[in-house]
Amino acid sequence: MPVKYINKNELLNAFEVLASRVELLGREEKLLIRLFQAGRSYQAIAITAQVSPGTVTRRLKKIARRISDDRFIAGLSNENASIEQMKILKEKFINGKSISQIARHTGLSPYKIRRIINTV
Repeated sequence: MPVKYINKNELLNAFEVLASRVELLGREEKLLIRLFQAGRSYQAIAITAQVSPGTVTRRLKKIARRISDDRFIAGLSNENASIEQMKILKEKFINGKSISQIARHTGLSPYKIRRIINTV
């Protein structure tokens, strides 16, 4: 996926436009977004989350990319997917897990995980 520079205003706009998708995220990710939307600085959020400001910025941008991906909703609304496939798609698009993390958790190969994700 090509990396595009996203400034703070674009990031705020993305979270506003995709508010319904934000609600599907986990508690920690929603908290980061809520603090960001409330106008808190990266530094202030970092202090609250006990991480560096760079980590906060990186996480917010990663979340924005993930929820703006068309596969986010397509994967979750795929009626033909098995229960196992739905769990994998949820781990990838809702929980933001990497392919290798999902493979370790499920015992499936990274190749099979990637193939399931790419079928969306």
